[in-house]
Amino acid sequence: MHLANNLKYLRKKMGKTQGTLSSDMGIGRTTIANYEAGISEPNVVTLHAFAKYFGVSLDDLLSNNMESGERDDKKSDEKDKALRGAFAAPPPAIYSSMPRVVTVDNEGNDNIIYVPVKARAGYLLGYGDAEFMESLPTFRLPGLSNATYRMFEVDGPSMAPNILHGDRIIGEWVEKLEDIRDNRVYVIVHSGGVAVKRLVNRLSQRGKLYLKSDTIVHRHDFPTVEIDPADIKEVWYGRMKISSDFSEPAEVYERLANMEMDIEEMKRKMGK
Repeated sequence: MHLANNLKYLRKKMGKTQGTLSSDMGIGRTTIANYEAGISEPNVVTLHAFAKYFGVSLDDLLSNNMESGERDDKKSDEKDKALRGAFAAPPPAIYSSMPRVVTVDNEGNDNIIYVPVKARAGYLLGYGDAEFMESLPTFRLPGLSNATYRMFEVDGPSMAPNILHGDRIIGEWVEKLEDIRDNRVYVIVHSGGVAVKRLVNRLSQRGKLYLKSDTIVHRHDFPTVEIDPADIKEVWYGRMKISSDFSEPAEVYERLANMEMDIEEMKRKMGK
């Protein structure tokens, strides 16, 4: 298939930048870059939109090397079916045993990439884009080695009081979805977004994962969500929480502290 090269060739032929094409098509610039690099492929609706935008046929866009003018006669059965007007949906994504992009330090050790809330939308589109990933902050921490880690900023109250808005979760890459353990905290990157949740693994029984929130106060706003494995991009097992919250103790602890102070005061008076 010549799709990636053809998109890049046609864009340049029209004098368009990736940013301009992104604006014209209503598609993220990172997504355009991924298409041109062959990292990901557009769905059938987007394919037809590209063909219409560039004024070419879907056959030419997919099957011909438009830059050299050479026709590729070695089409697969699936491609023939697509060009007859029955373009099949892509097969479900296969979960990878490694992240698509990692960054390393000067000694070749994996960095921990930090994904703040403001970068979440870009991360969802660019988690496989090396250029985007290299634009995110990186760091290392002692004790976190021999695995691949990533840090995500928590957004919202869905995991309160255990994990608060603005906390940072450092997650370890999960190599197989079957390894997910019930009721542990994970960062899951899926087609609907980036979420910090407790997971319930029912892959063997129902073929699904379930995302649960800890909150009680906002429980009606954060119901349990069912996720299909085909929608999952990344899963990170929560290994560490970094928090700047120094909230006062809960009421029960406050009462206990007051009681202790009262006892100390009584002992002081009795000792006189």
